[in-house]
Amino acid sequence: MAEETKMPSVAPTVPTTTQTPDMLVGATDDNTGVQRRDLLKGAAVLSTLAATACSDAPSFMIDPPVQAETPLTGMTFGEAPADRMASFVTLRTSNAQRQGGRFPADVQSNNGDESLYADFRGSFSKSLAHNEFGEVEMDSYNSFLTALNSRDPADFDAIIVGEPNNARRVPLVAPQAAFSFDQSALDGNGYRMDAAPAFASAETAAEMAELYWYALTRDVPLSQYTSDPTIAAAATELSSLSRSDIFPNDNGTVTPATIFRGTFPGAEVGPLVSQMLYQPFNFGLLEVEQRYDTPTPGTANQFMTNYDEWLNIQRGGNPAGSTQFRGSKRFIATMRDLGEFVHIDFPIQSPLYSLFILLGYGPDAIDPNIPYAAVADTAGATQQAFTSFGGGGLPHLVAQAPRIGLLGAWFQKWAAHRRLRPEAYAGRINNQLRGRRSYDINQEILDSEALDRIVMQAGMTSDDRALLPMGYPEGSPAHPAYPGGHSTFAAAGATICKAIFNEDFVIPNPVEPDASGSVLNPYTGPDLTIGGELNKLVGNITHGRDAMGMHWRSDGLGNFIGENVAITLLCDYSTTYNDTFDGFQLTRFNGERIRIVNGSILAA
Repeated sequence: MAEETKMPSVAPTVPTTTQTPDMLVGATDDNTGVQRRDLLKGAAVLSTLAATACSDAPSFMIDPPVQAETPLTGMTFGEAPADRMASFVTLRTSNAQRQGGRFPADVQSNNGDESLYADFRGSFSKSLAHNEFGEVEMDSYNSFLTALNSRDPADFDAIIVGEPNNARRVPLVAPQAAFSFDQSALDGNGYRMDAAPAFASAETAAEMAELYWYALTRDVPLSQYTSDPTIAAAATELSSLSRSDIFPNDNGTVTPATIFRGTFPGAEVGPLVSQMLYQPFNFGLLEVEQRYDTPTPGTANQFMTNYDEWLNIQRGGNPAGSTQFRGSKRFIATMRDLGEFVHIDFPIQSPLYSLFILLGYGPDAIDPNIPYAAVADTAGATQQAFTSFGGGGLPHLVAQAPRIGLLGAWFQKWAAHRRLRPEAYAGRINNQLRGRRSYDINQEILDSEALDRIVMQAGMTSDDRALLPMGYPEGSPAHPAYPGGHSTFAAAGATICKAIFNEDFVIPNPVEPDASGSVLNPYTGPDLTIGGELNKLVGNITHGRDAMGMHWRSDGLGNFIGENVAITLLCDYSTTYNDTFDGFQLTRFNGERIRIVNGSILAA
């Protein structure tokens, strides 16, 4: 067997903020033990345990009625119960040990902001108690840290919060999930990533400039990016920043054609939004056309631009406003449309939509490694896919990976980084510009044209200047920024799809919206492939949240956790099939082609 890849870091071919040291350090089959077919022989050391476990049949078991006699009456096929039990335990143990071999020995690092600043200016604190400057109260933050350190559910219940007597206050979102386990894949605490950019860094300043430009351009039709003057101004300024390298660019320059895109192969080709968010699909008998009721443009859906409202929401209060909708459906045509899609979606939604769309393209779209992929076209075939490799098995993997990915993200958010949200950083800028506080905010954002334009926006008083106009009334959710949950689960689900489908398959009849979003026109540019459009989808779901002010661009590093979760999940499942199976194969975000077989990750 080929040697299992150690997954070395690859020289970046995309902006550096989307790179991270590789998180999968696997072991070869030679030192993890057991091949799939060896497992089926059972394990003698477990036979006594298995016999004991199976000796006491459950009392609720009812014998089926006796059938007409056949030549095989009384025969039960498969292993003896004790042997099957032994095989099952050995398989689960072997997979767990293999994943344990990938678990890093080092502790996840962070950017040091929490230790650096006594006022916790760079740390997440939304829904805790805050003073009039939006700074967290010390006893509140310390109670929060106490709970995270002890992991005692009672300590989480005792966290000192803002708005304690408000029955409708916004609670912290699932901090204890950071310490939950799953029965598949590498444990959520076992992935590693770069520390988040520091509060005072030029990278944070550049990311904040992009967020202000998002707020200024949410309603520009995607089809008009190449001619819109505000988009042109945004591209010019982002290109001029000292950390312009973090943005998608063309020969070192951000352009209207590259702005606001994802950074993985395929994201730069064709329409900004993936075909996975435009193409129709069937959900059983239900025919789905991807039209959505989207928010109205303009200041009616611009939130948290009043300081008192901003402070109320930092303390966990409910928003004063609500999103206003058009009342008619259209295709995603602006970043605001995309941002609202990722406002009320659920974690498996976009990967599951992609699965249905791609299945609709027929057998040629399925990866040839998947057993029975082309069985409908094979004369004399005796089997077809369902429970393992068909509609009964593959959707399960697409749905399972996002949940495990979120466990990985939640460990990073709560146990490691606790990075503040952009809305809180904007409040720091506000208080500094008003002379109420002095923070070490990088000068590049204070000199930004985007900040000047936000300050001059109609409806913002001098007390409100520099607050980030949010796309959602409630602002960000009450959990830390880094990494993004959407960035993680979208990547996990898309990676499973890449393992199921032929990534080089060309999407038939691609489309793009007109400026109004009412029509999808034929797209006639370079070919769009399954692999490229799934990578593009990951960028859309990740940066659609940025467009509404929820996340920093670097929060998208959750993409790598999601990818690695999917890979380790496929490692487990690759050991479970009885069928002849050469393994799952896919292209990683860094361009490396891998094959996953018998629990190992091999270079393809």
